[in-house]
Amino acid sequence: MKKRIRAILGMCLAASMIIVSACGSSSGGAGDQGEVIKIGMVADLTGKSALTGEFKKRGAQIALDEINGAGGVDGKKIELVVEDDRGTNDGTVSAFQKLISDPDIVAIIGPITSTNALSINEITKKTGIPVMIGGTNVNLTTELKNQWFFRFRPSDAYSAKTIVDFSTVKLGKKKVAIVYDTDAFGTAGKDMLVAEYKNKGITPVLIEGYTANTKDFTPVLENIRKSGADVINGFMTASADVAQLVVQMRQLGIQAEFVSSAAGAQTTTLKLAGDKLNGIYGVNDFALDQSEETKRFVENFKQKYTDVPDLFSGWVYDALHVLAKVMAEKGTSPDQIREGILAVKGHKGVEGEYNFDPNGDGLHSYTVVQVVNGEIVTVK
Repeated sequence: MKKRIRAILGMCLAASMIIVSACGSSSGGAGDQGEVIKIGMVADLTGKSALTGEFKKRGAQIALDEINGAGGVDGKKIELVVEDDRGTNDGTVSAFQKLISDPDIVAIIGPITSTNALSINEITKKTGIPVMIGGTNVNLTTELKNQWFFRFRPSDAYSAKTIVDFSTVKLGKKKVAIVYDTDAFGTAGKDMLVAEYKNKGITPVLIEGYTANTKDFTPVLENIRKSGADVINGFMTASADVAQLVVQMRQLGIQAEFVSSAAGAQTTTLKLAGDKLNGIYGVNDFALDQSEETKRFVENFKQKYTDVPDLFSGWVYDALHVLAKVMAEKGTSPDQIREGILAVKGHKGVEGEYNFDPNGDGLHSYTVVQVVNGEIVTVK
């Protein structure tokens, strides 16, 4: 019966977003999946950020190899079903609808961007299926009151405070320019940066917003030059945008320090910006050498893909391991998974130690890194 309800709901959702409320919701789950346990995942496979989607798949694959190689969950192997979200809101909704139309899928690895996560908020509430998210906008867990969202990265509240403290205390800078993506992630992050600076009695000399996929940051950078800023704080969603800004910043000879949110000092950004990224700082939830668990993951990743992972790989790897642990201990119904995740304390993942709070937040700190000679090195 539970499968039948989910199947009917899935068909309703696939037919039209408007019919969601008419179709009702289900608290049931796929408690009997046969020989496998199916988990869905949305990933940008064909959009502008397809490189991040590939890293997401790779992180998931390493986790699956480890989990299934150790016997799976109660003897059942985990099977991952991946749908292309194209990195857009519409694409995310479409991919999510396809996944929830399969009544055997017990949980979903959702988007890494806050905007994409917001796009499936209402559907997630109505379908009652656990969704692991990587979006860091504080409101995703504190304001939306979505009991089915579980965040596997620290929120922007920790990121903003770390950026401000590092810029002012460690670097000793007082003339700050803020560059932010005008999406949900960037706007909220900008507001928190401003609030943190206000607490220190500092008013940024410039605040500049931009839209995703901007091709020419010259006007923004010229305004930064005129402002006399000695440090730039970037709250930017996409690695491609960070790379574009930094490359043009170097071309224009702007010497201000650059301290970025997590998209800045990442393997994916390095691939796009090359040596132009040298010298920038990033406030990361995933640093290559931050723990023994991380180091082991990095080595396994290198061996399998002859490449270096980043946060797009790390949080997905952790999410699958936590899901496997919870399903083995509690079961595979939505309520069992939810209760199990919220009870996770002291789980050492590659992104940090997970201690879930009632809001569904698992991590509570960031690491400062710097790009040095093409490598990402932990600073603090």
